[in-house]
Amino acid sequence: MIMDVFEKNGYKRKLCVSCLAIYILIVSFSWAQSENAPNFVFILGDDQGWNALSTQMDPNEPGSGSVYYDTPRLAQLAADGMRFSQAYAPAPTCSPSRHAIQFGRSPTSLKIFSADGIKDFDALESNALSNVLKRTNPNYVCAHLGKWHIERSPSELGFDVHDGKKMNQDGNSTDPDDPKLIFDLSRRSNAFMEAQVKANKPFFLQISHYANHLRYQAREETIRKYETERADKATPYQNSPLWAAMNEDLDTGIGMVLDRIEELGIADNTYVIYTADNGYESKKDFGKPVHQREFYKAYPQRSHKYHVSEGGIRVPFIIRGPGIEANTFSSVPVVGTDIFSTVMDLAGGGRGLPRRVEGASLAAHVKSGGSKAVLRKDPFLVFKYTKDRVPHDATIVQGDYKLIKDIDTGTIFLFNLKTDIGESRNLANEKPEMAKRMYDDMTSYFKRFGWDESQIKNTQRMRRPTAVTLPPE
Repeated sequence: MIMDVFEKNGYKRKLCVSCLAIYILIVSFSWAQSENAPNFVFILGDDQGWNALSTQMDPNEPGSGSVYYDTPRLAQLAADGMRFSQAYAPAPTCSPSRHAIQFGRSPTSLKIFSADGIKDFDALESNALSNVLKRTNPNYVCAHLGKWHIERSPSELGFDVHDGKKMNQDGNSTDPDDPKLIFDLSRRSNAFMEAQVKANKPFFLQISHYANHLRYQAREETIRKYETERADKATPYQNSPLWAAMNEDLDTGIGMVLDRIEELGIADNTYVIYTADNGYESKKDFGKPVHQREFYKAYPQRSHKYHVSEGGIRVPFIIRGPGIEANTFSSVPVVGTDIFSTVMDLAGGGRGLPRRVEGASLAAHVKSGGSKAVLRKDPFLVFKYTKDRVPHDATIVQGDYKLIKDIDTGTIFLFNLKTDIGESRNLANEKPEMAKRMYDDMTSYFKRFGWDESQIKNTQRMRRPTAVTLPPE
């Protein structure tokens, strides 16, 4: 009876035509999304400090690049895009930084209050970057290759192709021609990209290298290069042929991926983002309070991994891709958590961000040559290191200024990073109002997520604190 009515009024034919039209629209929209959606290659180095590249992160600061380490492929990547002179890892150790990057939120926001041994954190798997990206555009194929060091699995966080929950030791290679599995990672990354190009699928590829984490490995011929022809370029702070060779082998592996992007003809529609998870590895200053920390590979910055001194958290940061002018530079403070919002914005899904994402989009900034501001929910960046049995630090960076609270001694340090990148001159007594404002902003941020200094199980707290006196309310 109903079908008779449809036949009688011509509705059946109209309905079929309408369904076909809708189907064509859906297919066309899906095809358009796939055709126009940019690709992303996010490369994460391990334990690589701010000045580990042979190009300067800051063209006005010679110490922001290395005269000893040779990294021509990353130098070219920087020349082809925008580099940031004041870029930070989300934390001074790897696991908190990696969690933060995946969710676009600080470790404190995720309720990660320590450095390692993370058992749980406050985030939904559905709000991880790859899951959100694929909700915005289901055509995306997401891959994670290399070190993971995150509590939840890559598949839970949205990666279609991955290596599983790999840790540091998984990169210790037995092949002398493939130290830290650098070249295996690069070859498999290239194979993934080739497959997606062939399938006409946009992709997000995260390559998380094991280099330059302990244990140090490099090819013999690269080591010999630093023992011979580059020996005269060594400095008092950068002088290890093994570490330098590993760093160069990493650069060579990255070059393999950059070459394949060109060969596949996708460079004009592919964003490449490069950064690291924290500063250089060392135990040199492991037990020292802020004012006693020395200089290491990161010189003229102070200290290394495990500390919120600049040597522990400032890292290289480069973005290359369509709409980004070559050889541009920004001194705006940025952080690894910004990658989430930036990728989503560049992929056209910026309005679909989860509510709790904190990272700022850098898209407008990088596409304007740095003229457009980076807009943050909070106009500052906050970091801490509070693992037991080591000194406990909390810090806030706002513009050129940085405040560190040495929680064990109660001492407040205020530094002007523009004029004192080595954090040598404490301005807290000269600028007490600024120190108080920044300290209040930092502690308010921590309390927002249920943490304060009293929660530290401190086995090293000194009996006589030497805190700087801040002005009253």
